[in-house]
Amino acid sequence: MREYSYEEAIEFFKNLPHFVPPVESGGKPADMFSLDAENALLEKLGNPHMDLKYVHVAGTNGKGSTSAFIATILQEANYKVGCFTSPFLFTYNEMYKVNGQDISDEDFARIFNIVKPYYDELAHEEIYPSEYEILTVMSFVYFKDMGCDMVVMEVSMGGRVDTTNVIPSPVVSVITPISYDHMTILGNTLAEIATEKAGIIKPGTVVVSAKQEPEVVEVLAKVCQEKKVELHFASEPAVVSRNLKGQDFMVAEFGSTLSTQLLGTYQVKNAALAMRVIEQIKRSGFRVSDGALRTGLRKTDWFGRFTMIKNNPPVIIDGGHNRQGAAVLADSLRTYFPENKITFVLGILKDKEVDVMLDELLPLAKEVYTMEVPNPRTMSADELAERITSRGVKAQPFSGEDISAVEEDADVICMAGSLYLLSSLTVD
Repeated sequence: MREYSYEEAIEFFKNLPHFVPPVESGGKPADMFSLDAENALLEKLGNPHMDLKYVHVAGTNGKGSTSAFIATILQEANYKVGCFTSPFLFTYNEMYKVNGQDISDEDFARIFNIVKPYYDELAHEEIYPSEYEILTVMSFVYFKDMGCDMVVMEVSMGGRVDTTNVIPSPVVSVITPISYDHMTILGNTLAEIATEKAGIIKPGTVVVSAKQEPEVVEVLAKVCQEKKVELHFASEPAVVSRNLKGQDFMVAEFGSTLSTQLLGTYQVKNAALAMRVIEQIKRSGFRVSDGALRTGLRKTDWFGRFTMIKNNPPVIIDGGHNRQGAAVLADSLRTYFPENKITFVLGILKDKEVDVMLDELLPLAKEVYTMEVPNPRTMSADELAERITSRGVKAQPFSGEDISAVEEDADVICMAGSLYLLSSLTVD
């Protein structure tokens, strides 16, 4: 039987068709997805996903940060924790973490070589699991092989037909803030989007949600009632202090001040959500001390969300890629840099709500450099610059090769608009 190298495994995924959303919705676009091929692949592998315990994380924004908080806290409580997140910024390996460490090239190749023969068998039957279905299946094989006590699974898109939704009923189902994104797939109203994301809720789980808009709360309450599961909401944190080194905050159910090194005004809310999730995990039999909780919150790191990568001038990178992401980014910039205008480096996918995002960010702008995102769905740098210029803000296309050209006359630099953009930036 052929053995694939790591490089050959990566090349296999690069040659698979990538997701391209439909131009028009019409009907129920999410129903064009099916998990049948993924389930067929899992069946051939002996259903490894059934042998693990899960925290399942859906929502529009904050999924990655919340997952990282949960995983780090459990790790500090001496559990072996797998974490599956997407998309990756630089390598596929980033999607698979055990106790905070990316999967090695050798293990990636080894797991791929376990899964690939069964993929080939299905291909002979003209059944073709997609790129993300295979990647998700590999996560189950890897996390089972590593003996993980808990696996934190982040939904890629939606929930009901997401590739992660083949798992059995999780210990906790988590819903981060829901907003408008992927409307051509998930629906044009918050209720429709929430219904797709609530598709992860299964009988036997417990649901923990961030604060939501009323129409989202209504959907979650209805689904939880139908599934006969408890619904809990995270407490609203009170900020004690914040600066460019971290944030101190308090929540009602914890009697003393907590800290996180993550910046961004929204991160304390993600931390509070993770705390409520840990509370429910403890109810299922896991032991997590207050010390482990406190240390886990403080140690959690999540690159790409209001991350400061240089000091002089401050350079912030943020992967917010929808209206809610742009709104919380703007709020954070106003909070941390109230006296400064911002020099933006923006790259945005053309199927996003570009004008809505610009409405949030441009009032803060000193000037804007536009880039193309390394994704077929990118808006061209020229088109984005023209759109910004038409709003009365100076803008010009930028290659991203020499950030010093941007730094010359900048007080604060913010690189934002897409997670995919971050992988193409060159910063010394």
